[in-house]
Amino acid sequence: MKVDLYGLIPYDKNRNQWEGVRRMARRSNDIFAPPREKRGFGWVILMVLALAALIAAGLFMNSAANQRVSLSTEKVPVMGLDKAYEGFSILHLSDLHASDVGSDPALWRDLLYGKSFHAIVLSGDMVGATGNDEPLLSLIHALRQVKADVPIYFISGDEDPAPVISAAHGTPDVLADWVRAAQEKGAIYLDAPVAQKVGKRTVWFVPQYLYDMDTQTMIDSLNGQIADMEKNGQQYTAEGSAVYRALQYRLDAMLRTQEAVKTMTDADLQIAVNHSPLEAGYIRSSLEWADKQQVFSFRQIDLLLCGDLCGGYWRLPGAGPVYIPERGFFPGDDNVMGMHRINSINQYISPGLGAGGANWLPGRLLNPPGATLLKFTGTIQ
Repeated sequence: MKVDLYGLIPYDKNRNQWEGVRRMARRSNDIFAPPREKRGFGWVILMVLALAALIAAGLFMNSAANQRVSLSTEKVPVMGLDKAYEGFSILHLSDLHASDVGSDPALWRDLLYGKSFHAIVLSGDMVGATGNDEPLLSLIHALRQVKADVPIYFISGDEDPAPVISAAHGTPDVLADWVRAAQEKGAIYLDAPVAQKVGKRTVWFVPQYLYDMDTQTMIDSLNGQIADMEKNGQQYTAEGSAVYRALQYRLDAMLRTQEAVKTMTDADLQIAVNHSPLEAGYIRSSLEWADKQQVFSFRQIDLLLCGDLCGGYWRLPGAGPVYIPERGFFPGDDNVMGMHRINSINQYISPGLGAGGANWLPGRLLNPPGATLLKFTGTIQ
């Protein structure tokens, strides 16, 4: 066997003669290199703690953001709008769901300081499933402190306790406690058209479902039900008396609606209020079937105010709502919030103030509460 010039590395014709040199070099480097540390589960725990801290900070910031309310302004363009209504403004709020933001008078004073509006509309789910009316009553009180002479109109939502009681409950009251409490604070429950004077003109605030109803047919039906109960003496039983009073209340609301319609004119402004947004197909169909000759018909609605969807509950930047019941995952922002012009109808959907229990994603994420000032204008852009 041959050796190299240094006499150290055996020479093998079948091997690279410098292999031994490389092996020795690696060995010498290992001698001087620091020992390798074996990673345990400590770094995993640190990563989990860091992630948990990041999530906690994000939730804290989101919770803080949900305690503030943003105020936006929207124009309501109406072709041929009478000059008397130019600049007529409505403060629109919805879906409080007994949130604490309703109980902070300073928030509302600061938010609305120096703002001009002529009416306030609360479009449902202000109490929510809990039935806690204190935040709503505090909100009404705060709003009346800001603008004592501005009327506050409200309707019920699908998660509010039923506004009209038709089950035995031990008192002669027909309206639910939360409705009567709001009325006592000065708010107006919309169960029939209510007129508001603007100079010599009139603005009507109307529950939207009345446009879908034949008032006289409903009056005849209610009279028939009441007569049947009286014939059988059902109004004297505990259950029957509650139903009887509820029927009489609804009959009274229909009669008030009938009388209001008689005083309406083509020059009046009509604002419909509904809790849930109306689908575009439903609006188009309603417009097609509406009587063009009647002053009280779906065609005469100048603005439709809705809420219900709480701005999409959880939102992601660039993706919009994560999930909305009955619409599924990532449904987009179409008809979720903001102003939507569908044929001749202006439908505004409030971003809402709280979040209800209809969505399995709790609360609001990256979706701060919002209030809106809506201003009528005859300028069409």
